[in-house]
Amino acid sequence: WTCTCRPPFQGVAIANAATCLLDECSTNCTGASCAGATCSSQNQTCHDPDTSKLNDWICSCPPPSTQPPAQQQAVAGCEVDECKRMDQVCKSVGQTCVDPNKLAANDWECHCAKPMNGTGVANTAKCTLD
Repeated sequence: WTCTCRPPFQGVAIANAATCLLDECSTNCTGASCAGATCSSQNQTCHDPDTSKLNDWICSCPPPSTQPPAQQQAVAGCEVDECKRMDQVCKSVGQTCVDPNKLAANDWECHCAKPMNGTGVANTAKCTLD
């Protein structure tokens, strides 16, 4: 006789109870317990720490974010202040670095010092006096 796990679990055993596992992050996983698409839709990585348990998946942020992974069954808040890395680009020409959206990549800006005006996205600004 054979024991086979019910979907979405996977596992088979002959003459014994099957060990049923489910990688909730697998692209082959379908159903309410599956989280791979939830994390990847937010450009995050899904981790299932124990494939023998349901609903223990977590999403984590991609580098350079240093945010901790989300709590169970949640998308992480992946804020990255790009000015921590790019500030010197702006400062080298007397400008100020601003990251307007810490959830987006490559949107940091250099702002001209007053009374000059101008903004450069992912680069130094061209400053003019209005």
